[in-house]
Amino acid sequence: MKLLLSLLFLAFCAPAYAAEYEPRVFNAPDIQPLPYRLLQPDKHEGKIPLVVFLHGAGERGDDNAAQLRHGAPSFQKGQDKFPCYVIAPQCPNNQKWADVDWSKPFTVLPAEPSPSAKSLLALLDALPKEFPDLDLDRVYLTGLSMGGFGTWDLLERFPDRFAAGVPVCGGGDPAHAAKIAKLPIWTFHGDKDGAVAIVQTRNMVAALEAAGGHPLYSEYPTVGHSSWTNAYTEPELLPWLFAQRRGQAPVSFEKVAGPYAQPPSNQFPATGPVQEGIWFRGLWQSRREQWAKDAAADQGAIVFLGDSITQGWDSLAKDFAGRKVANRGISGDTTRGVLGRLKGDVLDVHPKAVSILIGTNDIGLGGTSEIAAENVKAIVAELHKSDPKLPVIINKVMPSTPAKARPADKLQKLNELVQAAVGSDPAVTFVDSYTLFANEKGEAKADEFPDLLHPNAAGYAKWKAALDAAFSKLGL
Repeated sequence: MKLLLSLLFLAFCAPAYAAEYEPRVFNAPDIQPLPYRLLQPDKHEGKIPLVVFLHGAGERGDDNAAQLRHGAPSFQKGQDKFPCYVIAPQCPNNQKWADVDWSKPFTVLPAEPSPSAKSLLALLDALPKEFPDLDLDRVYLTGLSMGGFGTWDLLERFPDRFAAGVPVCGGGDPAHAAKIAKLPIWTFHGDKDGAVAIVQTRNMVAALEAAGGHPLYSEYPTVGHSSWTNAYTEPELLPWLFAQRRGQAPVSFEKVAGPYAQPPSNQFPATGPVQEGIWFRGLWQSRREQWAKDAAADQGAIVFLGDSITQGWDSLAKDFAGRKVANRGISGDTTRGVLGRLKGDVLDVHPKAVSILIGTNDIGLGGTSEIAAENVKAIVAELHKSDPKLPVIINKVMPSTPAKARPADKLQKLNELVQAAVGSDPAVTFVDSYTLFANEKGEAKADEFPDLLHPNAAGYAKWKAALDAAFSKLGL
């Protein structure tokens, strides 16, 4: 009955795909039986890769169904573009893929694989005999939570067995990171994870980099333990994963995704939060692709650089009809994001001046005023490395409200730190767009900021007047 109910649940909740996961049980001498699901491609043409998916603790059991709840459907959905075999084994109750303590901020590689992992390894040895078209140079290992620990564990034990690894919110042993430094790895974690300490992943990434590796790492601001929801819907995950081959140098993210796709967070310069919402990926890419097409026409413009407040200034060209302007705002962006796209979006159009409003999302995503200010300092330094006399107009971060995770004291501190960091630069001009809009509490006014974050037409008109005065003073 338990198995029947689980199967019915999956049938009603999961979308229909051409290929379905077949229930199986692997038995072999001297190991415990291993229930697993097998997904086969619709067509068997040439050598076919294999994905090994390890579920989390909540999907343990003996129904041979629960392990398909998270993550596994992504590979089913991707069969049209990325045909592959997938095995999704199920770990028994009270066992683990790796016998480690998840509650600790560190992991030590156990002396031996767990009993469930031993059964999995035996299954991997047996599969090529049944499926001779399986490409042993394209075996990919991934898992979430408990499965993330299992992924790190097996990668460190058998670095020559897998073509790439995708551990999600797990942890490995940094002491063994050098073994897998050259292996393509893309790992994920939410910075509000209360079940598995984020330092588990951060420490592994640091250890891999120290050993000469170049792992990809996506850290999701404000996301808790369920970072797998984001990870397995990353638009570039499957293209990147299936590009990797055992024994070959890792294929870079940019080579797979192109120059305008948003890279994983550790590929950005500096520190601080990067906007990591899946919704942001398409926006980032589409706007940057359009700007690349507009680059010739935008040469010598005054560039408005920022986030949604800048992007949302729909009347920008009309409001500054006497000046050539170019909008380079991306809704949701942060100081670190701007720093990462500065060359292509701004410097390549050889701007006459740059007007910057950035930093509110750093605070909204839990970043510090200190790091955001350092990033603004770095943005100015990069602009002036290209042209020391380039006029840079810093618009002070506008007021908002604690209800938007943007309390007045943090925004005011950010503005003060930026003033202190670049205020002595003779090519920098400040527009006090904080005081311009703040009420007696230092917060946004609803008649100018209806959602207490973005200005309305009256707010933009007020900001335009302040910028007109600054531009006129600079002779722009």
